[in-house]
Amino acid sequence: MKNKISAKVIHQILFILIIIALFILIISQLAVFLPSLLGAVTLYAITRNFFLYLTEKKKWNSWLAFILIFVLALLIIAAPVYLLIELTYSKVQTAISYCEKISISLNKILNDLQVHYGFNLFSKENIIEFTGWASKFIPDVLNSTINSIIVFFFSFFIFFFMIMNIRSMESTLMKWSPLKDNNSIKLAQRLKTMIQSNAIGIPAVALIQGIAGVIGYAIVGVDNLWFWFAATTFASMIPIIGSALAYIPIAILLFTSGQNWQAVFVVLYGILVIGSIDNICRFTLLKKLDNVHPLITVFGVIFGMNIFGFLGLIFGPILLSSFFLLLDVYTDEFSDSN
Repeated sequence: MKNKISAKVIHQILFILIIIALFILIISQLAVFLPSLLGAVTLYAITRNFFLYLTEKKKWNSWLAFILIFVLALLIIAAPVYLLIELTYSKVQTAISYCEKISISLNKILNDLQVHYGFNLFSKENIIEFTGWASKFIPDVLNSTINSIIVFFFSFFIFFFMIMNIRSMESTLMKWSPLKDNNSIKLAQRLKTMIQSNAIGIPAVALIQGIAGVIGYAIVGVDNLWFWFAATTFASMIPIIGSALAYIPIAILLFTSGQNWQAVFVVLYGILVIGSIDNICRFTLLKKLDNVHPLITVFGVIFGMNIFGFLGLIFGPILLSSFFLLLDVYTDEFSDSN
């Protein structure tokens, strides 16, 4: 029969199915290490050229080059993250007490609105429910930072084996790639640029906003500046709402304590200065690193935080950008149209 499938094709299909089944089994069991793998890939993308420069051009020993990169990574990445986490942990009770104060302040404002203008925006039950959610959300975020430390540890562990076998690993990936060589190289370069943009750009913009925010808070005499610096920095990495999660509560606390002009100043400063810094940095720093569409960042953060927790602020946009990048590469690889 002419339509009979050859034994070779059947064997090939069975072999592919076995590979896919084993791959799914391995991934399902090692899914917990996916954030660590993404962290290792991020470190690899950032330090690859520097490692090759040291080992191949400057003829450094591979171990010495890795130790230098490891120390620099700890100083530049791990140390600030650890200090920020430690700072935030030390202020857990402060954060919870602020939630309670904000609840009381909102109730006072709403009662005044209802008494003087008959205007009832939120019920007392909704305020209690919201502040209760906020009080619960803060410890949840802080607990997720413990996982971040574990992820950092395993990221460096995986990164060590990646960078110490850099040439053999890259040649193996090229051999396994189903794409043309030029598209594989294009994909690798684009991924590196995209990862650098998200891993460097997003925290850098958030840090700049945190510094700008604490300057404005200091002008009006806000207490616990270090706490509000950490809160503004964290909040700035959340799209759409962003740093407003920090300066709006400050304004509410100031307003209900009789500091009216200070409250107005904080709101205007947040909108005009902190918000402008966010827009300027996104159109300069982030666009220079990689022109990522804002919607990719927004939706990437949303689904990234559902999967990875706090680390989803970085890895979510990377994964979503990778998806659209793979679509572009697929179109270039297999489409007949120009």
